Amino acid sequence: MKIKLTNRPPCPLGKVLLRFFMKSIIFLFCSISFALTPISGVGQNAEIIVDSDVTLNVKQVFRLINKQTDYKFVYRHDLIKIAPDIDLKKGVIKAGDLLDKCLSPISFTYKFTDGSTIVVKKSPVDSSVNNLVEILDKKLQFQVSGTIMDNEGMPLPGANIVEKGTSNGVTADFDGKFSIQVQEANATLIISYIGFTKQEISLNGRSNVTAVLKEDAAGLDEVVVVGYGTQKKENLTGSVATVSSDELIKRPAANVENLLQGRVPGLQVSSSSGKPGDEGNTLRIRGIGTFSGAGSSPLVLINGISGDMTNLDPNDIESVSVLKDAASSAIYGARAANGVILITTKQGKAGSLVIDYHGNIQAQSASRLPDLLYNSADYMQFWNEARIRNGQAPHFTQAEIDGFRNNPNDPVNYPNFNWIDHTFNTAIAHNQSFRISGGNEKTVFSASLGYLDQPGITSNYEYQKFNGRVTVDSRLNDWIKIGGDIQFVNKDITRSNWDNNVDYQILAIYGAGPNYTPTMTLPDGSTGYVARYSADIAEWTVRNPDAQDASGLMTETRYNVLPQFYSEVNLTNNLTWNSKYALTIDNNQYKNHEHAVDNYYFKDGSYAHNNATWRLGVEDRWTTSKLSTFYSTLNYTKSLNDNNFSVLAGYNQEGFKDRYLRGQRINFPTNDLKELDAGATNGQSTGGGATEWAIQSYFGRINYDYQGKYLLEANARYDGTSRISPDTRWGFFPSLSAGWRISEEAFMDKVDWLGNLKLRASWGQLGNQNVGLYPYQEVLSTTSYPFINSEPGVIQSRMVDKSLKWETTTMTDLGVDFSMLNGLFSFTFDWYDKITDDILYQIPVPASIGLSAPTVNFGKMKNTGIDLVVGSQKSFGDFSYSTSVNYSSYKNEVLEILSPTYGNTTTQVGLPFNSHYLIEFDGIFQNQTEIDAAAVHPFNPKPGDLKFKDANGDGTINADDRVVVDGAYPKFFYGGTLDLSWKNFDLSLFFQGVEGSKAHVQTLAWGLTPYMQGSPPTLDFVKNRWTGEGSTNSHPAMFVTGYGPVTGTPNTYWLLDSSYFRLKNLSIGYNIPTDICKTIGLQGINIYMSGDNLFTITQWPGSDPEKANTGWFTAYPQLTTYTMGVKLKI
Repeated sequence: MKIKLTNRPPCPLGKVLLRFFMKSIIFLFCSISFALTPISGVGQNAEIIVDSDVTLNVKQVFRLINKQTDYKFVYRHDLIKIAPDIDLKKGVIKAGDLLDKCLSPISFTYKFTDGSTIVVKKSPVDSSVNNLVEILDKKLQFQVSGTIMDNEGMPLPGANIVEKGTSNGVTADFDGKFSIQVQEANATLIISYIGFTKQEISLNGRSNVTAVLKEDAAGLDEVVVVGYGTQKKENLTGSVATVSSDELIKRPAANVENLLQGRVPGLQVSSSSGKPGDEGNTLRIRGIGTFSGAGSSPLVLINGISGDMTNLDPNDIESVSVLKDAASSAIYGARAANGVILITTKQGKAGSLVIDYHGNIQAQSASRLPDLLYNSADYMQFWNEARIRNGQAPHFTQAEIDGFRNNPNDPVNYPNFNWIDHTFNTAIAHNQSFRISGGNEKTVFSASLGYLDQPGITSNYEYQKFNGRVTVDSRLNDWIKIGGDIQFVNKDITRSNWDNNVDYQILAIYGAGPNYTPTMTLPDGSTGYVARYSADIAEWTVRNPDAQDASGLMTETRYNVLPQFYSEVNLTNNLTWNSKYALTIDNNQYKNHEHAVDNYYFKDGSYAHNNATWRLGVEDRWTTSKLSTFYSTLNYTKSLNDNNFSVLAGYNQEGFKDRYLRGQRINFPTNDLKELDAGATNGQSTGGGATEWAIQSYFGRINYDYQGKYLLEANARYDGTSRISPDTRWGFFPSLSAGWRISEEAFMDKVDWLGNLKLRASWGQLGNQNVGLYPYQEVLSTTSYPFINSEPGVIQSRMVDKSLKWETTTMTDLGVDFSMLNGLFSFTFDWYDKITDDILYQIPVPASIGLSAPTVNFGKMKNTGIDLVVGSQKSFGDFSYSTSVNYSSYKNEVLEILSPTYGNTTTQVGLPFNSHYLIEFDGIFQNQTEIDAAAVHPFNPKPGDLKFKDANGDGTINADDRVVVDGAYPKFFYGGTLDLSWKNFDLSLFFQGVEGSKAHVQTLAWGLTPYMQGSPPTLDFVKNRWTGEGSTNSHPAMFVTGYGPVTGTPNTYWLLDSSYFRLKNLSIGYNIPTDICKTIGLQGINIYMSGDNLFTITQWPGSDPEKANTGWFTAYPQLTTYTMGVKLKI
């Protein structure tokens, strides 16, 4: 099927741009680099353009100046070769300043001649004066030496060291080393370096010191990645949060989504599980945005292209920007209703070849597991009691129970088998990352490889990921720059063949009883798998986990290839044309193989066939998809006196296609055959399909500031999508924002303790195009006509509304940015109001119509909340710290809905979406008198059963007594970091948590409900259950699954608090001294130890409170991970 975006304004510009761009790429990549005529020099004030952050040696500096001016250099090669490399930031620098930065560390000077020549020579020194100084130094001064480095242990050549209160100073050499003579042994040294916080060190008689400087975010014009470009952080008017590469890799986790958890206010990341290969976490920016199928997941862009964060190696990431409000997100229009996450990967830098290696080994185990009853006699006794209470016959005779109770030392015949200890283990994982980068002033490159091997903490789980990336950027001349990037990812996943969102393997572990073992010796002397204790246990029970594992495996291989190419053309000094084309290719291959496994009853060894026959055989699935992306932008900048303008205009188009095919056969000659063609054709099933969609967009942005104090920004995007009817598929999404930097006003000049004070305000509209595929089109289904000999035909199967349009989100944001005393205290605060209108909703229709309900625009929802982050940083000599705490809270409210829903949850106007709607638990009936005096309860309760509140006072407990209960959404969530550094040691701590969330587990409580499919009760329930009048008012008497007075009425007894506080990470590292590294040919070595998920404080009784929001008590647990690692720089 061809997809065309019709009914749009005629615009051949898109095709013209695409054709021209592709031709330009071919031409530019095949062209030979050339240089334009140099610009005339104007002496030491000549402005030298630095295209990107780069490290250059002295000869490269000379060539850079020569290229952009008429000057040539005269110097002695043997004398200047000791000059250190220098780090330059992207921008403009005067030639004189550049030469001073390069030559002053080696005491050289330069002279501009009249003949367009620069003479470089040793600084002249008067010999008599020099002799006098040397004599005075020996008599009056104190010699001090040392090393200056950054927090990664890398030397800072050219750092300035000055004796406090004097003009006496030196600069560090290439290795960051220095030597200075000071006036006294207790002098103070002031050490500074561009981009780092100044540090003072009191000598106190020491003759050797080591200084570790911290990056000074406040002292730099920090650049933040925004939509289709970058902006200075100080000029931002929208709500944008950033996470740097250094912050991310403090935790040795392999999943980028996990690394973002708790670090960004307003971004809630709920980990899916600790299962190897299960990387699909739930991400929400400022709450749930809609109750339609369009979803609330944010848009993720990697280097400007829609992508999957789990495909990335965290070591490849340069920065992450989270766009939270409409002002920052509107440039992405129809896909930005739920916020945007922008990820930029690392690029090569000019300079010497640099090799980085990061490797670690990890010991992983379950962070939390339930405590279940594994005493067989008690297990059997309590099960009998519960069945009798439910009017059922007991499963076990007293003789059987006594046999287990009286033979604790006979594990073969009378086991007390602990299935959790048997199945969960400690897994050893390892992660390796290798990166090489370098280049010159024309071409830079970066190449990286990563490998992760993660076994499961239960059997049959294995995850391996291999990823690679190559990036090349080349400047063909002063006005054209081209580049390319290719990413390759391969994931191999092996898991239990019963694995799915319910985690059936975990259910099997929790559901197995202690009165039988995984295997047993059969009467004929052979070994067989045990199904359960005896055939007398009639109810269906979960499978023996070992037998389940032996029945086969599920394997999946995923490939991702993403090549992209770009060009940057400086049409004039103020006008830049950028274009990019990318093709994302995904291919997934899935196979599930399951064969029959013989099972036996433990009691007598009789045969019990315990296989799900409908699952036997082989199922293969193949899925492939392609996403083609092209965008092109023109960016114009201009400054007039104190007025600064920037205008961006762009075009974007994307096309997506996918296809899948599946087949299954169930009858195979032997268990060793795993390919479909080996199976019988009877009972086979097949399936397949394909989908496609396209989107086309025009967008623009205008930025203006006056003296850097008064800031304005406007964004707009015009999107058209194939998903929506031709009459309504185009949408316009604008935004407007403003900022006032009060701290830059003249009347604030005397407030020297104030670093930054900025007020922000924004308004905008966003769209959501994930509305399903063509909900406006009729669907025809094949059927037969019963009145004409069942002749085949087609019928319309659903009603449609051809006036469907976009879901639209309107957001208002007010914010404050504040910092003081060089970062000693800072905070960022945002209040927002987010309203989603025209929510797609399937209206109910009478069954008599015979068609499925149409999807219409009728629904409205609001989220109102706040984001807050507070930070502090300071250095005290060799010690420094940095800390940050973030807090987020929001309230959800449904404003419009066509038809309210009522069940265990309810959606009504004025309430949060899907609010808990339950009968209130009111304690435990202690005696028959209480039962007689209470409202009439269903299921004829007994003493020891649950008691409920009669909310409407009509004397009967029924659905009319349900009330709305909070807990559907957390009251707030938070995260915090603490980083400490002393000399070469560093310590990092990170915590995260959620408060006020509750999960209703009444129907999904395997491992919590006693004897659900045979599962043992928890020790907590056994200890605290009702055992007689006055024993407790919190938990009922022992019961079994299906016991009406406890499980038959949806109620708040089963509404459990899933709030938690978790120490996510604690890391300790040490930077090996530079001089030691140099002796073995390395630039730096960092060794560290780290712990993840070290402890959790929660009332949630299950494996993982983060998984609780899905309702499942059983979940593959989060992992506690202990890591030892090393980072090398060569």
